[in-house]
This record gives sequence, C-alpha cells and structure tokens, in this order.
Amino acid sequence: MIIMPVMLYAKAVLSGLLLGSFANLIAYRLPRGESIVMGRSHCPHCGHNLGVADLVPVFSYVWSRGKCRYCKTAISPRYPIIEIITAILFMLALAAAGPGLPVFALGALAVGLVVITAIDLEYQIIPDQASLALAGIGVAYHALTDNSMDAWISGGAGALAGFAIAWLLRIAFQRLKGREALGFGDVKFFAVAGLWTGIYGLADFMMISGLAGILFAAGWRWRGGDAVFPFGPALAVGLYAVVLLAAGGAPQPLSLLMLR
Repeated sequence: MIIMPVMLYAKAVLSGLLLGSFANLIAYRLPRGESIVMGRSHCPHCGHNLGVADLVPVFSYVWSRGKCRYCKTAISPRYPIIEIITAILFMLALAAAGPGLPVFALGALAVGLVVITAIDLEYQIIPDQASLALAGIGVAYHALTDNSMDAWISGGAGALAGFAIAWLLRIAFQRLKGREALGFGDVKFFAVAGLWTGIYGLADFMMISGLAGILFAAGWRWRGGDAVFPFGPALAVGLYAVVLLAAGGAPQPLSLLMLR
C-alpha cells in the first residue's frame, strides 16, 4: 500500500526534526561544558527559559520571525537549518536501510555527525565525547546488521588503519608545510569512521571526504574564512555516504568501481 511508505517517511521526518532540535542543544552545550540532560533550554541572549511553544522545530523559528519572543534578539538560522538537515538525513537512512532496528542506529549516527559538524564549524574541534558516542553506536550497528567474526575483524582493522593513516597524514603535512592539516580530533574521527565502514570501505570514506573537503574549502574561502579549515563537515559527509551506500546494498566500494 502506498500509504504505508508515506507514513514511514512522515515519521522519519518528524523524528529527524525533533532529534535535530536535540542536536542543536548538544552542539550548543557540549563545547561550553554544560550538561546536555539537566537544565531547561533558555535564550542565550536574555536567559529567559523557553516554553514548549518556543521549542517546536522549525515552526517556532518561523512563527517568531527568527527572533526571541522575550528580548526580540535575532536567532541564528543555524537552528532550523540543523533541524531540516537532520530530517533529510533520517529520510535517507530510511530509504537506504528500510524499516527496522538498524535505521535507528543510522539516525543516531546522523545526529552525532550533525553535532560534530556544527561544533567543528564554530570551534574547529571534534569533541572526544561525540567521537566516543559514534564508536558505541557503530558497535551496536554492527551487532544489528552483521554479527559475524569477519565483520568484527574488518571493523577493528578499519579503526586501526583509519587512525594510522590519519596520524601519518598529520605528521607528513606538519613536516612539509609546517602546520596542521588534520587536528587530533580528526585523527580520532578517522578511527571511528574505520570502525563503521570496515577495512574495505575505508578507501571510499577517504575518497568522498576528500572530494567534499575540496568543495567545502572552496566555499569556506569564498565566504572569507581564514586559512584554518574545519575538516569535520567533510569527514561527516564521507562517513554517512559510505554507510548509507553499504546499507542500501552497494555491491562494491566506490573506489574499486572507479578503478575499473
């Protein structure tokens, strides 16, 4: 029946919007050392506690015309943008994996990647807490989708290889250019990505992340950004793309297809 897929995607959108709002909260509080579970949401400008009407994803922003209802200070459009992006990522996860428990792990991955992207764009760091959370979600995802010994060995090898490759790239660039190309948070993220993709998907992750990084860097410089470019958003795109392609049954790694 047509109505069933429509209802599933509607639920995915709603879940994405709600968890996108939660991603906003994490991205705001985590770098500031604030609890993500305790304390009411409040306006960062006037400190007024926000009510339910102020926290409806996207709608509250549109209804208040992008301003705080209490102090009338402009609210950054990043909040509805993050909520909409998270909803889109949830729809993509459902399209790739279909209904079932694995799609919840993919949704959690989406939230984590959105948080990392938002924080890295603002502070140019990837918090260890976010990377550890994604590693734990990755373990759960493997347990749900492929609990074989080969899959666990591939995931472990991918994590070790990802860390080693990123560390070598970091050292090489430091010696050649005299500055960092990859922060240590990026190096740790490579390990997390290798856990998710396995050893055979690591090349795909690096290829897609590299291409995304070129595009993001061009946009960053065009907008007047400084020489230090946050690579986290490109890494997030690369990881989510590879994981979704694998969940959707991609027969071979993209890198191998391109070599043919």
